[in-house]
Parts: sequence; C-alpha cells; structure tokens
Amino acid sequence: MTSNTAAPSPSQRRVFASRLFSTLLLWAIIMAAVQFKTDWALIALTGFFGVAGAVEYFRLLRSDEHARSFNLLGICICLAYWGTMMWWVIRYKSAPPMWLELAALTASVHGSFLLCYRHQLEGAITLQRIFSTVFGVVYTVIFFGFIVRLMYFHAEGQGATGLFLVVYLIMVTKFSDMGAYVLGVMFGKHKMIPHISPAKSWEGLAGAFLFSFAAAALLLWLIPEKLAPLNWIHGLLLAPVLCATAITGDLAESVLKRCTAMKDSGHKFPGIGGILDLTDSLLFTAPVFYFYLAAIAR
Repeated sequence: MTSNTAAPSPSQRRVFASRLFSTLLLWAIIMAAVQFKTDWALIALTGFFGVAGAVEYFRLLRSDEHARSFNLLGICICLAYWGTMMWWVIRYKSAPPMWLELAALTASVHGSFLLCYRHQLEGAITLQRIFSTVFGVVYTVIFFGFIVRLMYFHAEGQGATGLFLVVYLIMVTKFSDMGAYVLGVMFGKHKMIPHISPAKSWEGLAGAFLFSFAAAALLLWLIPEKLAPLNWIHGLLLAPVLCATAITGDLAESVLKRCTAMKDSGHKFPGIGGILDLTDSLLFTAPVFYFYLAAIAR
C-alpha cells in the first residue's frame, strides 16, 4: 500500500537546505549580538535590512519609467529615516520619539504631490504613483523601524533589555514561516489562497500556528525573567496573534509580487529570495507586538 503523503522532491529538499542555511546564518549574527550585548550590531543589521527592503520595494515599481523620481523620493526618505535613527540611538542610547515616523509619513505625502507638479497629470496613474510612494514608506520604513523601538522597550519599573523581546518576536514570527513551509511541503494538499500564493496550504497554516506556539513556550520556559512585561499568559496569547499577523505579512508581499509580475523581490538569500522575502512577516508583526507591549506595560 502506497502512502498518500508524497515525499519532498529533490528540488524541495535543496530549497529547504538553502533556507535553513540562510536562516541559521542570520540567527548566528543575532545571537552573537545578544550574547555580547552589542546593541549597535543589531541596529546596524536592522538598518541594513530596512534600507535594502525599501530599495527592493521601489525596484518592484521600476516598470513605470515616469515613477523614477517617486521611487527615488521613497529611497531618500528611507535613508534619512535610518540615518536619523542611528544618530539618535548612538547619542541618546534610546529610540527616538514617534515624531520620526510622522516626519517620514509627512515627507512622503508632501514630496509625492510636489513631484506631480512637474508633469502633466495622467489621471489614476498619477494617483497610483502617489499612493505607491506613501505606502512604500509606511510598509518598508515605518513598520520595520518598530524593531529598533522594541530593542529599547522597557516596562515601567523593570530593567529587562529589549533585545530579548526582539528575540521573542523573531523566533515566533520565523518559526511560523518555518512551520508553514515544513508542514506545507510534507502534508500540504488543500490550497489556501491559490490566486495569491499557490504554494500556501491549510496544512501549512496549521504548521505555522503549531511552530509559533512552540517557539513562544520554549522562550517563556528558558528566559521568563528576561521577557518582561510578557508572562506566560501574554506570551502564549501573543503567539497565535503574531502568527496570524506574520501570515498576513507574507501574503501581502505575495500580493505585491503578483501585481508587479515578480517571482521574488530579490536574490540576496539562497532559497529565500530577497530582503523583503525574508522580512515580509516581520514588517507586520513588529508594530503589533510593540503596541501590545505598550498596552500591557502601563
């Protein structure tokens, strides 16, 4: 009697091995920064991913030749944002106030309309360039900046370092991605949203929730005192919330790639793709995690 579950093909095994290598390499960098308490290394890594992610996003829009100035505007805002972020962190040893995000958003809106005054209006196409620029700043710049804010998050009356909160965020988010991939490849038969991501399956979705919950429980067991203000209740409640948000972020990038007819946003990481292919889920989970912590830390 043959099994109903097909074994992974050689190509799938190679992709999995490539993904595992890239993921382990990134984890080695992150854990080294945590071990030696080198905040600047994680901030520099985050800034690199933030800038590279923005460049990849605006490259997705390069088919519109008249949108080059809009794309350049978005990249310049990203560079200014991360330059200010790095300067503030180095000087004040804390994350800057929220005015930095508001300044980036304001600059994207004002700058986009100013660029419209240079040429004849093209109806909905002009509006699309404006919206794509503003959305790109929110998506790749503002959302990703919350990771730095988490690094310097401190609950009132507690001195826990935010580095471990970032570790919790990354582990729960990326274990969700890993669970979806592993169980999807091994058992995936029922397509979830084939018109957006043909590879996604309901079995993979179950794996995402299972792996993210296991990652949260493992960290809460190993380093509970370093995850304040998280406790077992909040930590386990957050796991499915972050998992669902991570899946939304992953599908959001699939929407972007399908709408721009791109298979991957880049080829920086073997088996994964570009920067956005690696960070798409974190772009959505980081702000959700930050605001949840801010609510329970009062």
